[in-house]
Amino acid sequence: MINRALRACVILPCAALILGSSAMQAAAIKSEKFSIPFEFQVQKTILPAGEYRIQQADGSNVAVLVNTRTGASAQLLRPSPTHEEGKARLVFEDGESRHFLKHIY
Repeated sequence: MINRALRACVILPCAALILGSSAMQAAAIKSEKFSIPFEFQVQKTILPAGEYRIQQADGSNVAVLVNTRTGASAQLLRPSPTHEEGKARLVFEDGESRHFLKHIY
């Protein structure tokens, strides 16, 4: 009887964590697809030209830029008061040999 009670005390919080984490994944904000016509660099990652989507969890400042064809991705911090679902503005800086993604607003 005591063993059952102890198992219930351990299993219930674990189940709540699992269900809560899946709910957080379901709360991702996705922008519409957009096309970037050139190869570019995000921090140390080089991403190809192509169609991209921004994914960002509700309440998080971390945005993930994902290539819709290859799945290649990079993470950037995004200022919290500047983003709206479905609207994104990318700021690139031109270097000597390639473009650099500096900000996502």
